[in-house]
Amino acid sequence: MDTKTSKMGSSEIERTTSVADGTVKTLVVGSTPDKAQFNSWNIVAFAFVICNSWAGVAGSIQLALLQGGPATLIYSVILSSIAYMSIAISLSELASVYPTAGGQYHFASILAPKAWNKGISYSCGLLALFSWIAIGASVTIIPAQQIMGLVSVYNANFVTKQWHIFLIYQVIAIFILLNNLFLLKKAPWIHNIGFALTICLFLAGFIGLLVRSTTKEPSKFVWATFINYTGWPDGVCFIIGLSTSCFMYNGLDGAMHIAEECDNPKRTVPRAMISAVTIGFVTAFAYTIAQLYALTDIDAIMTTTE
Repeated sequence: MDTKTSKMGSSEIERTTSVADGTVKTLVVGSTPDKAQFNSWNIVAFAFVICNSWAGVAGSIQLALLQGGPATLIYSVILSSIAYMSIAISLSELASVYPTAGGQYHFASILAPKAWNKGISYSCGLLALFSWIAIGASVTIIPAQQIMGLVSVYNANFVTKQWHIFLIYQVIAIFILLNNLFLLKKAPWIHNIGFALTICLFLAGFIGLLVRSTTKEPSKFVWATFINYTGWPDGVCFIIGLSTSCFMYNGLDGAMHIAEECDNPKRTVPRAMISAVTIGFVTAFAYTIAQLYALTDIDAIMTTTE
């Protein structure tokens, strides 16, 4: 065995290779930071807050009901959680060996055939970039729409304009940008607060739906009602409906991208991704069941434009 050090851009890469066949045994990108910004708990909170699974379902429940109704919504949560747990396990295994901030595009570069690794790595990085732009836009527009929805609920005479939603969207985006630029590095515990807040809101919503709903929908409605408003065949409709449950795991790879800023990333990052899916499934599935049993007017939900 011998150790070789080479340069890739501004990152120092240390490779431990086998003299016999030259295969890479270990690879470390960069050096361990003198003072890691995030501890194990910060990373778990960070990973879950990005996905915030139950809130993702709550914010897009109308789409799921239009694309398959209660049956699609409740069973798609199970199927999507199984799929994303498989993805999380695969990414966790890679992250435990190659704990780099590049994540997928680094993995692709290392594992792909030499003749193709640059193109595959570039494509993977480009797709990741576009996905995070889409995630940022979607998770910012949801609270903007919900805020205006609350305004309409408490003020029936108020007419929501598109520019109202756009203005709130921009304010939220600017706030998040400033937080990431100036505050997050000094106060990584903000994610701990966010994690505690979202769990408390989940408990409040879950208990409130079950306690405050005067009538409960029958179990047949919750577990066996399929509604297709898409115009596609039922099978295609169900597949389209998976988009809502898959949305609740958007950003699952977020923990990987701060691997070089946390303690013991080979253990911490995999633990964070697995925890995000586990907690996400428990909260999202429980919230979905409570929401469906507490529905009183499904037609009103599916026809609302707020």
